[in-house]
Amino acid sequence: MQALRVDVLSLVPVLYRQCAACETVYGHAGMREATQNQILQEYPPDMLDDHARLSALIRALWETYGDRLDVRLVDPQSLAGIWKSLVYRVRKYPTFIVAGRDKYVGWDQDALHHLIRRHLGES
Repeated sequence: MQALRVDVLSLVPVLYRQCAACETVYGHAGMREATQNQILQEYPPDMLDDHARLSALIRALWETYGDRLDVRLVDPQSLAGIWKSLVYRVRKYPTFIVAGRDKYVGWDQDALHHLIRRHLGES
């Protein structure tokens, strides 16, 4: 059985990376984490809170459904995200697109689980 695809459109904090050699040097010098923390501090706190909340929600989905789900996080500022936002008329985040057909917008885990179970053929 093929895994049920769930695309999650949400704004994602971006951590820029250096070239491989620089990453290695930063890692050995203990500077990688400090650099990433500095980048994250430049984002608005509410965006970071939403991202942490979304991460917890996605972890809960994986714990509940495991390999039956193929969850893909899509940044709406990417080309794929712009396309999906237009096709599915996404205006708010997070938006969950289940099986390429049904869309759920918001944070209600029970509603999202209900939609996923319906697509998996569970009651």
